[in-house]
Amino acid sequence: MNSKIRDVVAVICALVLLSSLPTFMARKKPIEVSLPQMNPQEVVAKEELQQKQAQAVALQNKLRRIYACTIDEDCIIVDKDPCGCLIGPSGVTAINAMYTLEYNQLTARPVTTTCPDTTPSTEEECSPSAMAVCVSKMCRIAY
Repeated sequence: MNSKIRDVVAVICALVLLSSLPTFMARKKPIEVSLPQMNPQEVVAKEELQQKQAQAVALQNKLRRIYACTIDEDCIIVDKDPCGCLIGPSGVTAINAMYTLEYNQLTARPVTTTCPDTTPSTEEECSPSAMAVCVSKMCRIAY
């Protein structure tokens, strides 16, 4: 009995589908879709923007890897600025020791100014008690 009902419902659905087919086929004119036109300068600008965004994402991933750690021994204190602690605590940072070369390549720049002719700072990150530690899987300086 159930199979007969199911067969009847299937036949009715097929008839409804076949009877509605002429409605869908009656449209002779295709549906038009308008797309915005871009001039060559806009295309180049968009490609450059996408390239810059991709480079920024790659740099963020590199930096994330450089600062990532699992234990305190992974981290070391390095100069963020060529003058290091001569310019104060902002001249140093903590990174993963495995990525020292990569960090140096990222921060390499010609020295255009001379370092101050003072004694190195001994406050906060530059204090003798400062040490690189792993906090929340990121290298930080504890003092």
